[in-house]
Amino acid sequence: MSSLTMNAGVVVRSAGYFASDDERWDAVRRRDPAAVGAFVYAVRTTGVYCRPSCGARLPRWENVSFHATCADAAQAGFRPCKRCRPNESARAVASKKGPVDRKPAP
Repeated sequence: MSSLTMNAGVVVRSAGYFASDDERWDAVRRRDPAAVGAFVYAVRTTGVYCRPSCGARLPRWENVSFHATCADAAQAGFRPCKRCRPNESARAVASKKGPVDRKPAP
C-alpha cells in the first residue's frame, strides 16, 4: 500500500507509489498533483524538465525521461520549465502568480 502524507492541503504519495515508468507516465497524463515531489519528467526534444502536474502540452511518450529530483534532471542537461518552475517551491510559484500590470497598447 502507498504511503500518503498531507502537504499544504494536498495529499502527496511517496515516491514508491510511482515506482514504474508506466505509473509515472499515467501521473503526467493526468497532471496528477499528488505526484509533485515524487519525480520530475524531462522532454528530450525541448530540453526542459517539468513537474508531473505541469499544464504544458503533453509530450510524446518516446521523448520523455523520468528523474528523481530536479538536480538529476539538470545534471542530465535539461533546464527547468518556465511554466511550472519545478526548481522552485510550490509556495514560491503560487506567490508569483497574480495580477499582471500591463501597459495599454498605443
